[in-house]
Amino acid sequence: MYDLVVLGGGSGGLSVAKAAARFGAKVALVEKNDLGGECTHSACVPSKALIHAARLAHEIRGADRFGIRAGSLDVDFRAVMARVRSVVKEFAGSGSGDSLRAKGIDVYRGNAAFDAYDTVILNRETRINALRFVIATGSRAVHPSIPGLAEVGFLDNANLWSLEELPRELVVIGAGPSGIEFAQAFARLGSRVTVLAQTEQILPKEDAEVAQFLQRRLESEGIEFHLGVTVTKVSRRDKQTTCSWKKSSDGTTGDSRGTHLLVAAGRLANVEDLNLEAVGIHADAEHGIEVDEYLLTRSSRIYALGDVLLQREFTHAAQREAEVVFQNAVLRLSKKIDYSALPWTTFVDPEVATVGLSAAEAEEKYPEIRVFRADYADLDRARIDGLAEGFAKVVTTPTGKILGATVVGEQASSILQEFVLAMENGLTLNDLAATTHPYPTYLGLAHAIANQYAATRLESGFMQALKWFLGIKSPSANAENTHSNGSSQESATVEPTTHNHAH
Repeated sequence: MYDLVVLGGGSGGLSVAKAAARFGAKVALVEKNDLGGECTHSACVPSKALIHAARLAHEIRGADRFGIRAGSLDVDFRAVMARVRSVVKEFAGSGSGDSLRAKGIDVYRGNAAFDAYDTVILNRETRINALRFVIATGSRAVHPSIPGLAEVGFLDNANLWSLEELPRELVVIGAGPSGIEFAQAFARLGSRVTVLAQTEQILPKEDAEVAQFLQRRLESEGIEFHLGVTVTKVSRRDKQTTCSWKKSSDGTTGDSRGTHLLVAAGRLANVEDLNLEAVGIHADAEHGIEVDEYLLTRSSRIYALGDVLLQREFTHAAQREAEVVFQNAVLRLSKKIDYSALPWTTFVDPEVATVGLSAAEAEEKYPEIRVFRADYADLDRARIDGLAEGFAKVVTTPTGKILGATVVGEQASSILQEFVLAMENGLTLNDLAATTHPYPTYLGLAHAIANQYAATRLESGFMQALKWFLGIKSPSANAENTHSNGSSQESATVEPTTHNHAH
């Protein structure tokens, strides 16, 4: 009898299994595919390796503006993909079955299905008993039911890594993070890219201003977008794949053609083979597994985490969930999951990084909010590096409590982490303003926003009384005196946006 059996050897499953084994629990892990899951083999690791190569190509093309002439650029796509696969192999080796067994984890290979609340059957023959189970079976790419799609064939995040030749023309269905990341990467490597999506904006979960800013940037790199469209048919002729589409708003129709088609249109949970009905858990591929705030399913012995929930499909979310499940399933501490400060990043160039609530979401929950904004164009390090496109927006309460933040620009994910740390530890913008930041760095953007909030504290009654006591006149009074003396000196102030909302 095991203390814990984990179904799924992706990031979340591996994390909870290792934590339980370190504690001394008797642990087993079941995986039917490669250990490491999609993140290692077909998502995070290979995609970021591809994105890095594409960014290098883009930077070399633009090196002339820095006085560096690199000559003509030659992208050896076969070599690029070989390097991507070598990176994946390196990561996969660090999470092999042998390394897990050395940590005290029994590894089983194959399909496991529940037979009872304390039993799963491996490959229809071997019974494995445990006090607690964790379902971490992940998700897979959606293959839309578009007429002709299955017959024509297409790429997705699982099979595109076998490409040996760069697609001359690539059509991407989907404008979420994966679709946009792949679109920019292939465009920078030399493909002509067209993106089709049902949503009216790219990155539909992001702030509209951020999405519009990024779309303009991608269009400047040659990517063509058709948004708010439904793909009605896919066909192939003369080595060309044609996607016929119809615009939802006005019925306009059109065709987009390419040598290759990539589908990045969402995910489905891997739940079909688990026989969850045997343990009273109702789930389907489209909606995933339902859990409570303790990540417990409707069975008191069975927890679930990661992509199989179809809620927050990020590796770091699965790792955070693994920490909570370990405390609940192994330590029995009744720990709740808290997503309020969970960040996410889309690794395009410029990066898009977000945490917490948007202004619109915050207005629905708080009677009054403030929105602060800073532009990369005013950031010294960005101007030095010639990367002055982008901005940050932070939503707070009037007391400076951070409710959410979005950054789009160079090193956005690193800048955002300062706001994440503040949110997780109850710090305010005033605390960030009092923190010394090294100069010149991109973290100066976070400091600039914090200083904007600190400046608003000068409007408080106490500070006004202190100014009166010290004989310091208000800017308006100084401006009047300056005007009467004939001086042309200017004074600039930054005003935050204030939103009032009556419940």
